[in-house]
Amino acid sequence: MTQIIPSDTALTHLPPWQLRGDAFILNYWISPSFIQQAQMFRLATSPLGRVVQVLLVRYHDSPVGPYDELLILDHPIWSKKRLSSIPKIYVSTDISVIHGQKLWGIPKELAKFEWQQHDNEVVCTIEVEQQKMQIRLKKSRSQRSFYINSHHIPAAMLQIRQAWEGKRYQFSPKFRGRLSKLKQVEWHNTQEIFPNFAEARLLQSFYVPEFSLVFPAAKIQDK
Repeated sequence: MTQIIPSDTALTHLPPWQLRGDAFILNYWISPSFIQQAQMFRLATSPLGRVVQVLLVRYHDSPVGPYDELLILDHPIWSKKRLSSIPKIYVSTDISVIHGQKLWGIPKELAKFEWQQHDNEVVCTIEVEQQKMQIRLKKSRSQRSFYINSHHIPAAMLQIRQAWEGKRYQFSPKFRGRLSKLKQVEWHNTQEIFPNFAEARLLQSFYVPEFSLVFPAAKIQDK
């Protein structure tokens, strides 16, 4: 259940936010049946299926200090002119929960993240209300990478719209970094924490050893 922050909670770090860290970008094709099975996670319906992204992020530097993050970035359904959204997201600190909900309408929930790394394999364990799930990621041994920034991405994919507590929030993050190919992803024991993406089709995915990200102020309107 999403943790609701009282309306009188103080905000100490206003946008724009500049963040730096490393991340995994996991690209999946999800079918209509997958969407139906994962309906509790509020993925938008689609008669044909579509691509979504799962982002697993370690922010080493942010206005509210270091924190970890796991989220689904649900992309537009072009025929309905729908903007991207973040229907499910966990972060590792209370202060990130507070600011994410109140500044951008992002439904952040608190979770505990534990990381293990051996050679090119990374294991992240996420604990939510005494339930634990695990993601195992294997990086490519190749050192090849390529540069990317938000100018290379269709603008509509970076326009995010959120609905939260009677308001609509719209914003477009900007980023830059380098991508290297990811070799393998495994999901274990997702339970009710997250959709079981082991049942979706993994497309080419990436490790981002270093990135910078700017979160601008959101445009906020009453519903």
